[in-house]
Amino acid sequence: MKKYKVYLGSCAEYSAEKVTALINDAFEKGVFTTKPFGKVVIKPNLVMAHPKVATESFTRKEVIEGILNFVNHHNEVEKISICEKSGLGVTTSTMFRHAGYYRLQKKYPVKCCAMEERKKARIVLNRGRIHNHLTISREMADRDFLVFAPKLKSNVLSHAISGALKLNIGTIDGRERMHHHHRDLPDKIVDILEIANPDLIVTDGIRMAFGGNQMTQRGTGLGVIIIADNAVAHDMVCARLLNLEPFAVDHINNAIERGYGPDRFEDIDIIGDFEIEKSQAITSRLDLGFMPVESYKSNLKIQSGTPCCIGGCQGIFLDWLHMIRDRKPTLLKKLPVLTVLIGRIDEKVSDKKILLVGDCACASNIGSYKKIIRIRGCPPSHKRIVWDMLVNFFILNPLVRPSLIIDGFVLYPFKTFKGWVVNLRFKPLWKNRSNAK
Repeated sequence: MKKYKVYLGSCAEYSAEKVTALINDAFEKGVFTTKPFGKVVIKPNLVMAHPKVATESFTRKEVIEGILNFVNHHNEVEKISICEKSGLGVTTSTMFRHAGYYRLQKKYPVKCCAMEERKKARIVLNRGRIHNHLTISREMADRDFLVFAPKLKSNVLSHAISGALKLNIGTIDGRERMHHHHRDLPDKIVDILEIANPDLIVTDGIRMAFGGNQMTQRGTGLGVIIIADNAVAHDMVCARLLNLEPFAVDHINNAIERGYGPDRFEDIDIIGDFEIEKSQAITSRLDLGFMPVESYKSNLKIQSGTPCCIGGCQGIFLDWLHMIRDRKPTLLKKLPVLTVLIGRIDEKVSDKKILLVGDCACASNIGSYKKIIRIRGCPPSHKRIVWDMLVNFFILNPLVRPSLIIDGFVLYPFKTFKGWVVNLRFKPLWKNRSNAK
């Protein structure tokens, strides 16, 4: 049986030099054997970064700098790019600025590439279950060596964990990002792995983010850097670090089924000076926030129907509730008293006000009512829920801030238009460039 190696290195503080030293140690101990070469792409977790409301849920600059120190040391490297597509309909360039990545461009031969503004390529999939092809940045398509730099954190949309496998959602075009982002999310994640399978993974677990919305949640010190060259083995170990059972995570199981990694935890050698038990002693006390959305305590009378999509409507609405609790908890008591239907409800539902979240809820058995509000989508985006709840119920979500409104509704359309102009020329369907291991 093939043995996979995952390195756990103690790192109590954010230090680029310490991160570089740990990567070098992992390389010397055979955790990964291929040196960076040619065109190198670094993919961080930068779904959102903001100095007030999103301070913990992104890959810190010091970790990226540690990776750059290691990569830049190899003479075979021709070009280094940091490629990302942020979430929530905000501009990736603004997130680069908030996270301090642009400062790295002044110190290293690296280019920060915001996908919505760049040239793109369409890649044919040979093994896709959800997608026949996917659109990614030209830098990602042309790469020779791919480094994933996830943030170790919980995520209610993906069975309470966001690791290397879930990170690849940010490699694809925004229009494709929400396509089948519901009960099919585990298959979607593994589809993307065909064209974005990392050669090296360096995960920021110095502080882990937990228990709330994937963008606004708070953090706690964990003191570990996780290094691997296989995304499945990496995520199995990360699950254990968070006190989760790896084989209870759908996208891990799907990746194993398709042959992307070990099918037994015993096939993973854990190397390094950080013990899993140390992390478990911390994470066992934490609420990771993964729960049925109807169990969330608030004024809202939530009914969850079918299908139950933790990666879709149920999960995204739960994520929205967590967003309020993370940064504006007093608002929970001020939420309006109304019935919220998520998924199709077959029993007759009557109330003065009924909120239907997602397209399936619109097929519910509705009785008497005075007002119905619909948030459409399959699933609706975070941005849509934030906006519709503001317009219909005057709920000032923590992300309803002038700077983010301008960024999401003025700058983002401009940046996507810029990307459209850049890509006016026909985008050819590339041959599959799978780097499955």
